[in-house]
Amino acid sequence: MKVLTITAVGPGDPSLLTLAAVEAIQESTVVSYPVSTLGGESLAEKIASKWITKDKKKLPLHFPMVNDQNTLKSAWRFAGNELMKMVGNGERVVFLAQGDISLFSTGSYLSKELEKYHPECAVKLIPGVTSFSAAAANSKFSLAFQDEQLLVLPVPDSYEELKVVLSDAASKKRVVVLLKLGKKWEWVQPLLKELNLINKSIFAERIGFSDQQILRASDLPAGTRPYFSLLLIRQSWPLRMP
Repeated sequence: MKVLTITAVGPGDPSLLTLAAVEAIQESTVVSYPVSTLGGESLAEKIASKWITKDKKKLPLHFPMVNDQNTLKSAWRFAGNELMKMVGNGERVVFLAQGDISLFSTGSYLSKELEKYHPECAVKLIPGVTSFSAAAANSKFSLAFQDEQLLVLPVPDSYEELKVVLSDAASKKRVVVLLKLGKKWEWVQPLLKELNLINKSIFAERIGFSDQQILRASDLPAGTRPYFSLLLIRQSWPLRMP
């Protein structure tokens, strides 16, 4: 049976790759990975570079960062066909995806593409460490205790929508993880101050890379932030604590 492996490589720190991910890369003959621009670098490849030896073939695949559905579907279709060519030639192919494959991941779209158009190929999925779990561990931030809820979502598009999310979270003892902060920090910062949450929030960007930042949101100046940035927001603590 034809088999393709899609493995997560974590948020940035090579030491956070799972043993399963390392073994999949080592056993492969072809290592494929996404690039956002033609001829550009791949963060996933960079994270896993220690295990991508010179004997392995490399297959960069272009996944443009756009919202146009036709463009995205064409990219997924092309990628699926290219990978199947390699698998059909007897290659042991592994595709690398940053973070975890089940959370806002190129790997998830690729898996569904192969499932729909190449059902003859078995797809093995290997999970990975998420950016927010790595940031939480690094900052000693507890994501959830006992019966608390955890909400993970991209930063909403509007001030009012996020205000509702945070107000609702307060009433339900819900910890909130906001991903893809980026330029929205310009209006998120004033909202956190308005709700008295700026001192209860942790900011993190480029987790696992040499230039990572993890600090209290109150220490972060106004302005835009990189795409790979996030907030951890805890508004209360359980009664039963040490």
